[in-house]
Amino acid sequence: FRSGKRLTSYNRSKLNIVFLGRLVQRKGVIELIKAYNLLDNETASKTRLIICGKGPLKTKAKYIVSKDRDVIFAGYISEKDKANYLASADIAVFPSISGESFGIVLVEAMAAGSGVVIGGNNPGYKSVLGQQPYLLFNPKDTKAFAEHLKMFINDQGLRQKMHSWQEEAVLQYDIDKVGKSFVEIYKE
Repeated sequence: FRSGKRLTSYNRSKLNIVFLGRLVQRKGVIELIKAYNLLDNETASKTRLIICGKGPLKTKAKYIVSKDRDVIFAGYISEKDKANYLASADIAVFPSISGESFGIVLVEAMAAGSGVVIGGNNPGYKSVLGQQPYLLFNPKDTKAFAEHLKMFINDQGLRQKMHSWQEEAVLQYDIDKVGKSFVEIYKE
């Protein structure tokens, strides 16, 4: 994922908020769109929401987008293109409601160099982001979720501070480190 490069079509004229996942209920895409719709127009005008993935909620997701919002449905993203979409994110958001045993997508986004990675407050995502409470939110509380997005959109200093923390935190998941741990466990 370190090889990810920002896509030129998603230039820096706006902040890119990227969701990458299946369009199913537990991944929280509907909650994300509802929260994005609640942003005030000034805040929303600084951003574009890029939804990557396919699934049964695609039609509903498209239907509920406010007409005055810049939302792109990029569709299915291949494994080879995933890192580039994540590298294009100023804010990578994963609003999973439940069912996450570990936040591999969070680690992938951090490794790809997403500006900041935020996630739904569930046990799997908490295991990756829990040391920084600002990075977790309740996706079911739409108003609070919208305020959380607004905070990251408007506070470049906070985004940078959390990005710096994430650059360090992701190193613990590197294969050189994890691989050695597995070898030690197998030796035992």
